[in-house]
Amino acid sequence: MTDHDSASPAQEWSYHFLSDDVDQVPVQITISAPESTFPLLCNRLGLHSIEGIKADLTLSRNTVTKVITVDGRIQADVHQRCVVTDEPVLENVDDTFEAWFSEPSNAVSFTKAKRERTATIERNEQSMLEEYDDPEEVIGGKIDLGELVTQHLSLSLSPYPKCEGVAYDTQEAGLKDDDAMYENPFAALKAWKADEKKKDK
Repeated sequence: MTDHDSASPAQEWSYHFLSDDVDQVPVQITISAPESTFPLLCNRLGLHSIEGIKADLTLSRNTVTKVITVDGRIQADVHQRCVVTDEPVLENVDDTFEAWFSEPSNAVSFTKAKRERTATIERNEQSMLEEYDDPEEVIGGKIDLGELVTQHLSLSLSPYPKCEGVAYDTQEAGLKDDDAMYENPFAALKAWKADEKKKDK
């Protein structure tokens, strides 16, 4: 059962899915952002325009931990602004992601158990939990799939959009490369995730 309000006071696009509807059999669902949400999403993500956002999602529950995994594929056609000319730049997004959710009581106990085990093995040194070991809490028995897709869409956007054939001389502009990056609300998180992946190799 779903409650797919196009927008809520907290989020630009909400699509609520009841966590109780995720059982042992995986649930597959396709959601699309309504056109009425495009102006709000453009404002949030710093986009010029949105032609469409679609996500194919599979929700499954671990029978032991009760953690819900969301495997998603995002496809979107958007226009960002060129950081050189300010002209619209078409970007065709096609990306995948994973996310994890658990009821509050399960999430707390699971995280606590993981930290205690880590402390025992490493004494007083605490290591950072992987995302799947530290799931997000299910709020009010619902997972907001619209907000989830919005967050991961932002991570998938090019941080430095340019019109074809346009060059940008950061040295001439007196900027560092990082300063020239196109800003969006999740740019720092995207960079952090990339750094963490490099460390794991």
